[in-house]
Amino acid sequence: MENKIRCIEQQKQCSSSEKASISGILSTFAFVLFFISSFTFSVQAADSSVIEEARNKIKQNYVTTVPDSVLNAPTIEEMIKGLNDPYSAYFSKQEQQSFVNTIDNKMYGIGIYLGIVPEGVKVKGVIETSPAAEVGIKQGDIIISADGKSLAGVASDEASSYIKGEEGTSVNLVIKRENSEMTFNVTRRSISIPTVEGKMLNDNAAYIQVSSFGTDTSDLFTKKLQELKSKNPEFYIIDLRNNGGGYMSTALDMAGNFIGEKRAIIIENKQGQKQGYLASDKGSVIDKPVFFLVNEYTASASEILSAAVKDYNEAFFIGTTTYGKGVAQQMFALSDGSYLKLTTEKFYSPKGNVIQKTGISPDFKVENVDSLAVADLFSGKCKNNVDKTGYVKVNAGGKDFEIDLNTAKDELHWAAFKYILSTVSKDNVYIGTKEGWTKAPQDYFNNVYKFFYSNVKALDSSSSVSKDKVFNVTFNKDVDENTIKNNMDIEIIDVETGERAAFDIKKVDGKKVSLVPKEELKSGETYYVKVKDTIKSYTVR
Repeated sequence: MENKIRCIEQQKQCSSSEKASISGILSTFAFVLFFISSFTFSVQAADSSVIEEARNKIKQNYVTTVPDSVLNAPTIEEMIKGLNDPYSAYFSKQEQQSFVNTIDNKMYGIGIYLGIVPEGVKVKGVIETSPAAEVGIKQGDIIISADGKSLAGVASDEASSYIKGEEGTSVNLVIKRENSEMTFNVTRRSISIPTVEGKMLNDNAAYIQVSSFGTDTSDLFTKKLQELKSKNPEFYIIDLRNNGGGYMSTALDMAGNFIGEKRAIIIENKQGQKQGYLASDKGSVIDKPVFFLVNEYTASASEILSAAVKDYNEAFFIGTTTYGKGVAQQMFALSDGSYLKLTTEKFYSPKGNVIQKTGISPDFKVENVDSLAVADLFSGKCKNNVDKTGYVKVNAGGKDFEIDLNTAKDELHWAAFKYILSTVSKDNVYIGTKEGWTKAPQDYFNNVYKFFYSNVKALDSSSSVSKDKVFNVTFNKDVDENTIKNNMDIEIIDVETGERAAFDIKKVDGKKVSLVPKEELKSGETYYVKVKDTIKSYTVR
């Protein structure tokens, strides 16, 4: 079989029987599971024949030799526990279906995202076209009871169990909205949340988020890719953060968009035999720079795709090292309708790199700030060959990136820009000018505003001010307060986050105005008060 794999990799002519043979082997992995979840399970005790059936399945299929002390356990639950494997499990038929639905982002319920508060369950979000949305439940509502059961002080899993339920059944909810209580009778039904979503960022980068590797994820990814490709992006950002995995076949199929029909994974079976498998032939690959966003919860099938893309240097990885799950599971049906989920194989990157307990390391490590904001900044591109005004060039992870300062100074990107500056070598940071790039002055790194407002004059500063500080701005001429637009001509900026503090403007006299923050300032934070450079000759105290 290795010869046949190699034949396809080298794009030589293969016989139809060879291609069919390879296709058949790939399809046998259609239900191999690669998924990390907090799924809990509980099944009723099985009779002796089912226990013996499970014992044989474990003995024949588990990835390593199982000792007799484990196989001779009196129950299936004890055998599974004896494996000491967090990825093997014993499911009832209903639990197995729930597990599969989790991979496909399917659920049976009313369609809300919930959070626990002292009074009950707070609705953090409502899925469009869901039963909850149709009856008028809104974000911010607090569910205080379900079918007469008070949800005050109830844990998240328990509260969810009262609200979710079988398709076609109803739940009566008492909801608190502001100072009113109202009752909703909601009929539960199947709800599917797309595993792929995407949009354009700043008309420059195509952003695609993949939340799970379900049965239809590859098709959804291809459609979204085609949709965004028609908008001529300069970059692609693929977000796999918090993606716990799914089906290997989906990961292999999606890998073809990045690496073409090359080896995408190496599987090692129980006997220690290794076999390579190819990514799907998509006809073409993405021909623009690609960023992958990963974190410590990027796992399993997500790591299959990531490892393949990284081995061939087809993307720049941003974030933190991935989870490190390099073992695969398969489902085995038992005669009473229950299921075993067993670890059956190990897998490695196309070049043989270990994933289990190692994970995939990013090219640019990002902690404590939004890695999407970092990728968005890295996807900037000055269109002028000479004049680089308004851009900063940095070298990160061995690559040069041009950052648009107009983007970098907004609230969503300010902290990410500061993080980049604190992480890269100062010798590799350049300011754009009309004549090209010039090395950033050292004092810029201590005063980030100089990157954004290099021609602004710094005036007075104050320390140890109160959280209800009122800022007074004194001009050298009388000011018409109607010409100063709140948060446009003047800004109060949190130095660390870039967050703009909302404030009211009150005129004190002809030359002085007071900036009164609408909320208390953050304790210990530093703030800039910036007055637009069209307003001249002023002091701040």
